[in-house]
Amino acid sequence: MVALSGGVDSSVVAALAFEALNDKAIAVTFDSPLTPADEVEDAQMVAKVIGIHHQVHTFDDLKNASMIANPPDRCYHCKLARFRQARVLAVKLGIEAIVDGSTLSDEGEYRPGLQAIDELGIISPLREVKITKSEARQLARELQLPVADKPANSCLATRIPYNEPLTRDRLSRIAAAEKAIREIIDVDVLRVREHGNLARIEIAFDKLDLIQQEKVAQRIVEELTALGYEFVTIDLRGYRFGSFDKESSQKE
Repeated sequence: MVALSGGVDSSVVAALAFEALNDKAIAVTFDSPLTPADEVEDAQMVAKVIGIHHQVHTFDDLKNASMIANPPDRCYHCKLARFRQARVLAVKLGIEAIVDGSTLSDEGEYRPGLQAIDELGIISPLREVKITKSEARQLARELQLPVADKPANSCLATRIPYNEPLTRDRLSRIAAAEKAIREIIDVDVLRVREHGNLARIEIAFDKLDLIQQEKVAQRIVEELTALGYEFVTIDLRGYRFGSFDKESSQKE
């Protein structure tokens, strides 16, 4: 069983699993309030291209008090709950091994979820053979996967400061804000970080001029204020990986 998120790394694992095992491999995607809708769509597209059997299961992270509290180690609680559910599914299907797309690069970042993966005995084949994220992307190109050049994404919880409660309404509003911005401008990397009723937009540094054009900015402000944001700002530092992390050694 491959935990398929729709990103580059897990797509590579799914493709190689199907190449090695054919119909003995299955991909599973969890659709939750924390998951951007296009991630599930990408997982479905990739599975179809690969030919691997694919199941999408609804999973409500917001039934987990540890996730609602949104602590700095939220990724640990998330992975623990999701992979426990994956193990239940695996037992029902008579599957012995569960694999994910973690890479060697993840060990150099703040990834509390790796502890949960290790505790549950989930196999990370790319990580085990010391393949980095850049090498996984190159493999994706060689395998001609449609997500080979897809920018990295993260769950919607990463848009909310640590220790501020996660709610369905906040997550839905953030998802709607990012969707609205993407419909106005063409950006690869985008995060709408939420500070109460202030939306802080992070995009690639080389796109800052585009988003600050008067007509573009006006449209974005109109869309986001309609969603309930009182203030709409652009982070002049551009997109930063894990910008809510309190220490530079802790990245998400």
